[in-house]
Amino acid sequence: MQANAVNGWREVLARVFTGFDAEYGLTPEWLVNPDTNRRLKLDYFFPDIALAVRFIGLEGADRRRPKADDEVASEARREQARAAVCKEHGVVLVSIDPDAEPLAGLRSLEMGLARASAQLAQSSITHAKKQALMPRLSEARRRAGEFTLRLKDPRILNLYAEMWRDRQADLAAQAPAKAPPARPRAFRVGMAVEHERFGPGQITEVRPEDGEIRVTVDFVEAGVRSFYASLLDASKFQIRSK
Repeated sequence: MQANAVNGWREVLARVFTGFDAEYGLTPEWLVNPDTNRRLKLDYFFPDIALAVRFIGLEGADRRRPKADDEVASEARREQARAAVCKEHGVVLVSIDPDAEPLAGLRSLEMGLARASAQLAQSSITHAKKQALMPRLSEARRRAGEFTLRLKDPRILNLYAEMWRDRQADLAAQAPAKAPPARPRAFRVGMAVEHERFGPGQITEVRPEDGEIRVTVDFVEAGVRSFYASLLDASKFQIRSK
């Protein structure tokens, strides 16, 4: 798998879902493979519209040997299980293969947005919230449609990969020019934490990423979630004393 293709899709998704809250790289407590009883991963989740995105084939993408037939079959069963469990929980799943033609991924994205719109229209959320979300969702569908014309040539995805890297560089440059606070540096594996929304959990990984520190937490109820340390609001995410 080409890293450029994945980064190109990240830029496309950032543009399509502008203005929507997003969670990244999570393994929700409810998303369990019934065949193995193991949690499955989502690459993106947009909670306001109950839509998730999964990049197919990210694990093991750097392997040098071709996948055996049983590995391919196992992956297919896992993807089917992910889609089925998401459907059971009212989550629209969009699966994108970065190695496939971009137009195939865009068709999947447009269909997912259409399903999310229909689901939102029939949901039991308040009328006011529907009025706020429906125009934004309609705009996201319009933006996705525009990419159908732009990505007819797969090589264009490489240009969006460059834009993604520029986006990350701009975010880093916009960070306050001051010494980083002590709180992010205090995070360590095994530390017990409490989140206002997700409840109690334990830090399972702390690693540098794109000039930031990514903190991964396994919450008792909400499952595995990842955060950038600099974005963790001290009033919502606290270190618990043992």
